[in-house]
Amino acid sequence: MKHDVRYIAEHVLPGRGLRPFNLDAKAITRIYQKIFELEGYQRYSTRKHHQWLYNYLFEQTESWAAPRPLFDAAIEYLAFNKIAIPAYSTLQKIISQVLVQHQKTVHNKLALECSDGLSEMLVNLLLGEQSFTLQHLRQSARNFTGTELEKELAVYHHLHPWINDVTRVLESLSLSQANLHYYAGRVDYYGAKLKRQNPLNQQLYLLSYLQGRYQQCLERIADGFIHHIRQVKARAKAMAKEQIYQDWQKAARNVGKAADVLELFLDDDIAPETRFQTIQAQAFNVLSAQDLSSVCRYLGNQKQSADEAFWQHLDRESSLRTGLLRSLFCCLRIEGADPTQRLARVLDQARLDLTANHKLSGSCLDRRLPPKHTRPLLLNKDGSINKARYEWFLYLQVPDRLHGQLLLPDVIKYRALDADLVSTQRWKREKKTLVEATLQPKLMVEPSSLIPKMATELSLRLHEVSHYLEKTDDRDVILKNKGGKRQWRLPTGNKQQLVNNTFFEQMHSVEIADVLRVVDRDTGFIDDFEHVLGMSSKSRMFEVDLLAILIANATNQGIYGIAEISDRSYEQLRTIQANYLRLETLNAANDRINNATAKLPIFKHYYI
Repeated sequence: MKHDVRYIAEHVLPGRGLRPFNLDAKAITRIYQKIFELEGYQRYSTRKHHQWLYNYLFEQTESWAAPRPLFDAAIEYLAFNKIAIPAYSTLQKIISQVLVQHQKTVHNKLALECSDGLSEMLVNLLLGEQSFTLQHLRQSARNFTGTELEKELAVYHHLHPWINDVTRVLESLSLSQANLHYYAGRVDYYGAKLKRQNPLNQQLYLLSYLQGRYQQCLERIADGFIHHIRQVKARAKAMAKEQIYQDWQKAARNVGKAADVLELFLDDDIAPETRFQTIQAQAFNVLSAQDLSSVCRYLGNQKQSADEAFWQHLDRESSLRTGLLRSLFCCLRIEGADPTQRLARVLDQARLDLTANHKLSGSCLDRRLPPKHTRPLLLNKDGSINKARYEWFLYLQVPDRLHGQLLLPDVIKYRALDADLVSTQRWKREKKTLVEATLQPKLMVEPSSLIPKMATELSLRLHEVSHYLEKTDDRDVILKNKGGKRQWRLPTGNKQQLVNNTFFEQMHSVEIADVLRVVDRDTGFIDDFEHVLGMSSKSRMFEVDLLAILIANATNQGIYGIAEISDRSYEQLRTIQANYLRLETLNAANDRINNATAKLPIFKHYYI
């Protein structure tokens, strides 16, 4: 308060100044009350506002039951209702009460919903006395090799019988995705020390982890299936081209032997009553049936069909089809959009047949699915469908149709968009409540009045920017006024400048990690990456790993990709990412960098 009064005396009402003085509590209260009246705010009152704030924060725990998000929600609620922010100790007390009550509510529901069989499975998983333990569950595939994908298949077969019960219990708890992710992260953090938690916490953490691990497992199984299908398809195409070339060359070399075969028909020593099979056998002794067929195509100037060679190579990949690919395919439930309903039904029936009988039944052999040019290649000599090739045909349809035509409802990455949206019935029923819960004023305004206002503001802003650019001497930006429309762009002279404009050539290239270190030196943004459990430490041993994780995610390589090309281990990066990299820590670090950038003298020139 003293500093505020002194600032007003020096800058707003200059004069003789004020002698040092102290304000008593009543004076401070009157001044604050006057400020609140001028700004339309009201002072926080425990008797009047405590219960409202408590109820609101308790509702917010359904979205994210963590201290920092609840604190942000409290600030937003108070600002929206124009209530002055109370002491932090008051907010801390309310948030603690809310979290305790939320935990009690979740524990009570969990104790009622979790069946004895499911509880026993969780206990056995944690104790590690069965063949499949928590350690096996935490081991994930590091790549798409068969050995690594076997880990995911083992996880799938262990969790699949229980996943419906797990989903039912978690749905009864009404936990959001943020809460599920938060609780699941505790399993990775505690590890073997999870046994020290109370039983209800153990069940809550494990159930959340099992659902997330099951979804992760299915996603890796789907990605592995797609990876191997695309690889075998590429191999088959390459081998088909090579086989056609080799067949053509071999036929050219066998033309001389073909002449020997033709001489059999001119041999006078062969008796007229000799059976044709005898002559045919003699011909095959000179040249095999396959080689003779290739010579015939050569003489007729007809190369072997690339499609035929393609399917012949797939025939030789039968061990891959009946082994890894079939195991992966049987884990994937497939649905189709309107144009692919028939294909989706056949794929689902094939999955059921292969799971139950390890072979396709006649009900899934639909002759109408393959294109006309492919159908003859899927038939046996007697006209029946070759089940092995038909299975390959079904597998080959999946990868290129997973972008809207075919859906994997159990895999987040490949399911329908509306699966992540509020249902139409709930939206019609609770639209007003859902919109008001966001506390976003623009969402509460009708689009018919909001959009014209925003368009006007955008037009004014564009004119301001254009006026600024016209008045400044910026040789690196040029104006094009064509047809009454203003367009700003960098000047380009030739193709070389299009690749690297002279404006950018003035800047020396530096490593991204060095840039991050300089920014951290000036802002200290790495300090905002706090441990998930709030553990504080002055040591920054994780700094190098965290920089690697930030670069890996920013460049879309992921921590596995960065681990492959650096000296950092995947497990170490995964642990650091789980403990320190969260939405709230990213927001805090980003805010710190933005605030520091806004204080730079060049910012007013940069922000055009």
